[in-house]
Amino acid sequence: MRVDHGIFEVFRRNRTIGSYRAPLSWLKVRAEARKDGLTRLHFGNVAELDEPLYASKTSRGRLLVTVDIPTTDEPLYRAFFTRLGHLSDRPITP
Repeated sequence: MRVDHGIFEVFRRNRTIGSYRAPLSWLKVRAEARKDGLTRLHFGNVAELDEPLYASKTSRGRLLVTVDIPTTDEPLYRAFFTRLGHLSDRPITP
């Protein structure tokens, strides 16, 4: 994952799925608690520009890429996306 000049990118090793790239103003990240100590991050585009950048997975709509992370690392990712939300003037939902 990286951000460069207001563009967020997730790079995948899987060529079938590929990478995801979007302006911060379009980015939507949803976290979903999974079994075995994993959290799945879902990445997609917002339907409305006032949607939170990061939230628990309660929204509907098409999400384009998923990444599994250890649940113990979720606070680090949440802090990263909170920082991106502040930089792009977007809300974050705990």
